[in-house]
Amino acid sequence: MNDNRTESRSETPVEVAGEQLLLLAEKAIFLPKGRELILSDIHLGKSGHFRKHGIPAPGAINSNNLDRLGSLIRDKNPKRLIVLGDLFHSEANREWFEFEEWRAKFDIPLLLVKGNHDLLHPSFYEKADIDVVDEFVTGPFRLVHDRNDISDLGDDEMLISGHIHPSIRIKGRGRQSLRLPCFLIGEKEILLPAFGGFTGTHNIDPGETDRVYAVVEDSVLPIKV
Repeated sequence: MNDNRTESRSETPVEVAGEQLLLLAEKAIFLPKGRELILSDIHLGKSGHFRKHGIPAPGAINSNNLDRLGSLIRDKNPKRLIVLGDLFHSEANREWFEFEEWRAKFDIPLLLVKGNHDLLHPSFYEKADIDVVDEFVTGPFRLVHDRNDISDLGDDEMLISGHIHPSIRIKGRGRQSLRLPCFLIGEKEILLPAFGGFTGTHNIDPGETDRVYAVVEDSVLPIKV
């Protein structure tokens, strides 16, 4: 892997379950203790899937997502990359093979916590040197794709998940409002925004004790709820 680093965008440190995490403006989390980079919902191949079915979609989305991820890996130099589901959107298309070429440039363990869109035959993941699991535990954190799949979270465990593509609506004067992707940190869970650039978002309704951090351009900012 190329060790040349790029200039880092904004990162916001938070403490959760006795561990320090960095919330990254690239819509990912970095765990400094284990040098693990965690992100969710890239949805590679989605634009190609749409075009295949006659629906117009931006052609550069896939390469832009891969460029962003490559820059983030070069910047953080993680020991492991963990994707919390929905790495690829649907059946294989040429954008998967673009991903395979990208993958060959990075000698880094890649763990995929399987999501509802990860439907490719296991041979695709094997060829790309990707380990696929249903869930993964690192320190006090239990990593899954969808938080609704967990009913037996331990007292000392903290859940980290994706799937929802969370966003928060910020209201301004009059009827002005702005929807921003966000991280949500609750008492027992952390919810990640979607990493992919062609995914859409879902407005969340945080509780009084939840911490919300919105991604605003190159910054991660706490939002009062």
